[in-house]
Amino acid sequence: MDILFWSGGKDAYLALQFYRQDYPDNDRELRLLTTYEEETEVVPHQQIPLSHIRRQAASLELDLIRVPLPSACPNKKYLAEVNRALEAQSVPVGHLIFGDWHLRDIRRWREEAFGEMGYDCLFPIWEKSIHELLPVLQLNPVDVTISAVREEYQSFIRVGEPFDQSFVVQLQHLPEEIDPMGEQGEFHTKVTFPELKEENT
Repeated sequence: MDILFWSGGKDAYLALQFYRQDYPDNDRELRLLTTYEEETEVVPHQQIPLSHIRRQAASLELDLIRVPLPSACPNKKYLAEVNRALEAQSVPVGHLIFGDWHLRDIRRWREEAFGEMGYDCLFPIWEKSIHELLPVLQLNPVDVTISAVREEYQSFIRVGEPFDQSFVVQLQHLPEEIDPMGEQGEFHTKVTFPELKEENT
């Protein structure tokens, strides 16, 4: 069984799509794993309610492993709780899948931390061109919107606006240097599937 670390945003969704593309004949079971703040039941950074994450998993027809964490959770506690959840699975875990794009320090940390636990990490969208990633979002029946924005960028980016080709082009004309995928935490996104849109209308 492989586990995809699922934030509810575009990076996790893209990782899912490219994982399936890279391993079309893979017969391993795939499950999603989401960490969230136990008190608020919200995924930190993305600011996505756990209820939305659960509906995403149902839309994808994938089991969801939920890992509650305290607010401002230290890395040691995070790793311990994630490892506890992984060890509790009824099927042995093979790969851990992440939606990291180009931050080498984050990738290195994941490989070292989870490698010590005995897990191999996969990074399906690692260093892919944004021109390769955006069409995947555009050609699939999903809406990707901005779910959170760091305070210093809120005059440029607003919560709720679409993350699409026009948005990326707009970023290129801003006076501030903003990563087009928000890799430095400038902004975060939320994926909504068609059936979830219908529920919200």
